[in-house]
Amino acid sequence: MKRLVVVLLLASAAPATAQVESALLSKITFNLTNPGGKSLAMGGAFTAIADDATAAVANPAGLGLLSSVEVGISGKRSDDVIGLVTARSTATGSNFFAPYPPVHGVNSDISARASGVEFAGVVLPVSRRFVAAVSFAENLRFEGDPGEDGYTYIELRDNRSSGTTRKDILFEFREHGAVSLRNRLLGLSAAFRATDRLRFGAGVTLNRMELDLLGDAGGAHRIVNRNYSPTSIETLTVTMATRGLDQNTLGFVVGVHADLVSGGKLTAGAVYRQTGRTTGTLEIGGDVPVPLWGQETRPFSARVPRDAAVGLAARPFPGLTVAAEAQWIAYGDFIDRALPIVSYAGIAGPFPGSYEKSLLADLAPPDDVIVPRIGIEYVASTADLLLAFRLGYHREPARGVTANLSAYYPSGAYDVTDPPYSESVRTVYDGGKPDDRFTGGLGATVSRRVSFDLAFDVGRFSRVLSASLFYRF
Repeated sequence: MKRLVVVLLLASAAPATAQVESALLSKITFNLTNPGGKSLAMGGAFTAIADDATAAVANPAGLGLLSSVEVGISGKRSDDVIGLVTARSTATGSNFFAPYPPVHGVNSDISARASGVEFAGVVLPVSRRFVAAVSFAENLRFEGDPGEDGYTYIELRDNRSSGTTRKDILFEFREHGAVSLRNRLLGLSAAFRATDRLRFGAGVTLNRMELDLLGDAGGAHRIVNRNYSPTSIETLTVTMATRGLDQNTLGFVVGVHADLVSGGKLTAGAVYRQTGRTTGTLEIGGDVPVPLWGQETRPFSARVPRDAAVGLAARPFPGLTVAAEAQWIAYGDFIDRALPIVSYAGIAGPFPGSYEKSLLADLAPPDDVIVPRIGIEYVASTADLLLAFRLGYHREPARGVTANLSAYYPSGAYDVTDPPYSESVRTVYDGGKPDDRFTGGLGATVSRRVSFDLAFDVGRFSRVLSASLFYRF
C-alpha cells in the first residue's frame, strides 16, 4: 500500500516550470475567477453556492440545484496595471574602479485592458436527478502593450572619471512589442443528485489557448541591448515569436456540492479544474546569444494553470448568506520549461574579477498559491421581486517569475557586478506584488424568471466590471 501511494505521488508530481524571458510576460495577469456577476461581487466565494448557469464552469455539481431550463450570458471588462520595474544605477566618482551604487527599481507600469463575453450557457434538466449544461467561457485574457517606445527594463550608467577622462557609458535593455494571451473553452457538464442533500458534477472542456508575442511598427517582438559610449553605439537585437500554440486541447472539471445542514443552512462545495497542455515552439533570431546557438527553435508546452477550491456557505437566517473558500492555483503550470532569450556580460568572480561573456539568467516559475475568498449576500424579497446586495474580498498573491544571474566558479557563484546585471535581473524579475481586492454588486430577480447581476472588483492594480443576465423557462 505504501509503495502504491509513492507511485501515485510521483505520477502526479508536476515538473518545475518557468517561462519565456520576456520582462513583460513575467508579470502576466491570469484572472482565474469564476465567471458571472454574482461570483465576482462575492469575492469569487462561489464554489459552495453555484446556483446559476455559471455552475457549469464554477462547480458543475451546483447544476443539481437547478430544476428548470436556464440560459445565461455574462460580460466582463478588466483594466489591469502591470507592475513592471526598471532597474537603474549610475556609477560616479573620480575612480574608474569605484563600485556601482545599489540598483534601485523604478515603477514602469503599463495598462492592460480587455473586455468581452466571459460566459454563455444553457442548462437542461434531463430528469429529476440528472441536469446537463452546454457552455462557452473565456477564462483567460491578457493584453499587454508597452507602446511604440517599448519598455526599458535595465538602465545602467557609468559616469566614473579619472582626471579629465570620463567613461560616459550607458547599458540598456529594452523590450518592444505586445503580449497577447487568451483561452476560450466549450464545455459539456452534468450533475447528478445522489440524494436531496448531495450532488456530484463533472464536465469536459475543449480549450483553445493562444499566446502571441506581437511586433510593432519597428518589427517583430524583440529585446534590444544598446551599449553607448562617447565614440560608438553597440546594438544587439534578439527577435522572438511563438508558433503552433493555437491548438485545441481537452480538459475537465469535477465537483461536489452538499447540504451539511438540512434546508441549505450550511452547504459545502469543492471543485478541481485542469486543461491539457498545448505544444508550440519559440523562435528567436537576430543576434542570438552564443550559448543559444543551435537552439533558435525550441519546443515548449503551455496550459491554463490548474486550480481547485473548497468552500462553505452559511445561511444563519433567511435572506443572508455568508461564504468563504480557499482556492489553490498552480501558477507554475503556465510554461513547462525555462526559455532564456538574451545574455549578459560583465565583471564577476573573486577579486579582482574577470570579464564574463554571454551569461544566461536562471528563471524560476511562480509558486503555487492559495487565494482566500469571502463574500456576503443579503436578499430582500417581495412577491415578484428579489433584490440582492453583495460584498466580498479576496487577496491575490504575488505570482510573477523570478530570475537570478550568476557566474559559476569552483569557489562558488558570483554576481556580475560591473555593470551590476545580476542585481538588475533580480530587481526586474521580482515575482510581482500581492493585491487586496474588494468587490461588491447588486442583483435583481423579476418574477422568478429573469435575473440581472452587476458587480465590481477593485484593487491597487486592477479594476473589473461584470454584468450577467439569466432567464429561466
